[in-house]
Amino acid sequence: MRKTTILTRLITGLTGLTLFACLSFGSDFRETPLTQLAQNEDASPESSPVENDFLFDYLMQEVKLHYTEGRLLALEADTDAVQYEFEYMLASMAAIEELDSLGPDQRGYFTSMARLVQGDFLPYLDQERKNMLANLTFREQMMQQEASQAAQDGEDEFVVLDDRDGHIPLVLNNRVRSIIKFLQTKRHAEFQTWMNRYAKYAAVIRPILKENGVPEELVYLALIESGLNVNARSWAQAVGPWQFISSTGKNYGLDRTWWVDERRDMVKSTEAGARYLKDLYKEFDNWYLAMAAYNSGEGRVWRAIRLEGHRDYWRLRTLPKETRSYVPTVIAAAIIIRNPEQYGFTLPAKEMMEWEEVAVSRSIDLDRLAQAAGISYTTLSTLNSELRQGVTPPDITYKLKVPFGYSGKVEAVINNIPTSNKEASQVHRVRTGESLWLIARKYNVTVTNLVRANNLRNSNQLKVGQKIIIPAPGSAPSGRSLSTQTTQQLPVSTYNKKVYVVKRGDTLGHIAERYRTRASSIRRWNGLSYGDNIYPGQRLTIYQKKSDG
Repeated sequence: MRKTTILTRLITGLTGLTLFACLSFGSDFRETPLTQLAQNEDASPESSPVENDFLFDYLMQEVKLHYTEGRLLALEADTDAVQYEFEYMLASMAAIEELDSLGPDQRGYFTSMARLVQGDFLPYLDQERKNMLANLTFREQMMQQEASQAAQDGEDEFVVLDDRDGHIPLVLNNRVRSIIKFLQTKRHAEFQTWMNRYAKYAAVIRPILKENGVPEELVYLALIESGLNVNARSWAQAVGPWQFISSTGKNYGLDRTWWVDERRDMVKSTEAGARYLKDLYKEFDNWYLAMAAYNSGEGRVWRAIRLEGHRDYWRLRTLPKETRSYVPTVIAAAIIIRNPEQYGFTLPAKEMMEWEEVAVSRSIDLDRLAQAAGISYTTLSTLNSELRQGVTPPDITYKLKVPFGYSGKVEAVINNIPTSNKEASQVHRVRTGESLWLIARKYNVTVTNLVRANNLRNSNQLKVGQKIIIPAPGSAPSGRSLSTQTTQQLPVSTYNKKVYVVKRGDTLGHIAERYRTRASSIRRWNGLSYGDNIYPGQRLTIYQKKSDG
């Protein structure tokens, strides 16, 4: 056990050193564009700085605890358990993303920790989780493509491919060529997947851009932002196909409540993105600079212009590295999609996404509605991607999108579907050993919403017997929901679940040694905080690898 303790301290120390090194060189998170608006999650009052700081520290501590545990498990090659810890880290990081606002230091620390988790755990994850992380990193890898020395020195040949009025100029230079080559050779499969989504959504996005008086080529900006994935999330709190952070989305009319996040709606977010980019163009009178500001914030673009004394995007060397690669990447995507076969890609025939709207005035589970109406749940949830809990919101009339031709069928069956029970709040009485994290996990809500619903300011306020209001239960904190498997038990294929009754004189260390596990794991499985005592007669859940049984 001493070996484990020393190793834990070593890993924790290395984590701190790694983060210190990352933060010393800064982070490349996006500035809040146009105006500094307070972010407002759900329809609740904005949280105070004290509450925000408490939540950030609490959740970040959870991330670090699971990180340390995961690294120890990785050293023992316990792949299933590593994935178990990774799910918890992901849930905690997603909960941090739901906070109203983060200061620059908090955002930088969070981004650095997220990248550390990503780098250290990728080799131990299954293919599904690897794919999820790959989607998060693909865009970053494109942005990291270095321009050639000729481009850096200004010795570059520009070939103008399209310079029509009302369109974004498409040019071919060394920076663009470098990114095209990268997509052709190193990330062909990933970009082909993005092109497949482009074929699905282009017919939805392009008309909206045109109606708002902005170039249709801006569809490629959304492609680079998210791969046109409505569920895309960044480590910097940006969500949806146009990657809006909460404050900017709110500024452009995107609602965000417990029930909906309109940043994930393709139509609404595209309308907001078009208006935002139109405002940026009015500010800079140049589409390259407008796109650069979309990436890094107006302030950074103006600072570069003032410092260098010109407005030529291609010569602005003091822009952040990612922003210098951002416009060439958008142009590279446009060039490839205009002539996909020339670059070794295939563009599927464009799909026509057609739908009708049905007014729903109560909370209905999408899965039940899909089954009753004979609609694919995937189709229904994709059409209504803004719904966060898989149900329509209560207390409002919601316009539910259904496949074209199905509105009559939906209206015929909807009255027979019971109202979802996700809308009712609950009351929980705190028991011995319970923490905020355990209660939130039990009811499938975020720690953030739990703290706000009960006006908590620190974890010491939680007392045995205290009544805690549980806000509307629903899905896990964000993006990827935690399944029953990951929140309550380890994979049954490789683990046996046992219940151990504590005897007089037992310690967690002795029990852990007996079952060839760690005390920290037993705490995690039973919701015990560090320092909580066990007592005779207490029942502890323990997961033991079948090979050890």
